[in-house]
Amino acid sequence: MTTPIVNQERRMTWQEMVEAYPDQWVVVKDAEMDGPDILSGIIVAVLPDDEIMGYRLRNTRRDLEFCRTTGITDCL
Repeated sequence: MTTPIVNQERRMTWQEMVEAYPDQWVVVKDAEMDGPDILSGIIVAVLPDDEIMGYRLRNTRRDLEFCRTTGITDCL
């Protein structure tokens, strides 16, 4: 499958990400964090469950956060 890349430079809050991309994984750069939780950031990519691990393995930069928006929310 082709990974949908979001080329946006607009900062979004976590709530905006959840509303825009439900049940998806978001890859976020320049994340503002509160402990393990994302408060806001700039989305780099949006992925379904079956693509997240491959994308994560190909993108090991430490400045990216990988989190699922809804359903079983989790961060890698």
